[in-house]
Amino acid sequence: MTTWNFRINLNREPTDAETDALFEAGLDDGAVAGGPGGGVYLMCDREAKTLLDAIESVLIDLRKIEGLWAIGVGQGDGVTLGDASRRHGGRTQASLRQLAAGQRGPGGFPEPVIEADNISIYSWAEISEWLRTRMGDDIPPVNRDIALADAAVKLACRARAAHQEERIRHLIDVA
Repeated sequence: MTTWNFRINLNREPTDAETDALFEAGLDDGAVAGGPGGGVYLMCDREAKTLLDAIESVLIDLRKIEGLWAIGVGQGDGVTLGDASRRHGGRTQASLRQLAAGQRGPGGFPEPVIEADNISIYSWAEISEWLRTRMGDDIPPVNRDIALADAAVKLACRARAAHQEERIRHLIDVA
């Protein structure tokens, strides 16, 4: 088994009683962090066969605390090219813009996952993998399972808010 380190973003800061309940629910391998003025999250060190297994088991434990739930996993996969430049630390936004437009590099830069008005949002997991494998950049790999889990949690939150959980589960099963 491997110990996986990740964070689960919470809908709000837990009360002292809820923090105790988290521990009793099996989340003794996590710690609440963040708080006033910023997002609140649970830093986890969960032992499991795979990262997705570890995330799933934390989410199951978290569901035992009424009124507290996950709103995301990790630090967020969605980035602008400016965000990607800051995460990379060695490429400018202009350099990434040229790569994305096919003006430089081997082509095949990842497509945006969202385009709205004049803003394009990309997957950091996809960009970092492309830069590492196609451009030879020395940046640490990003586990795509974090991005998948984050998307699933965010979809579940939206489905819950719209009272469409069962319909969304069915849609995923048939997709």
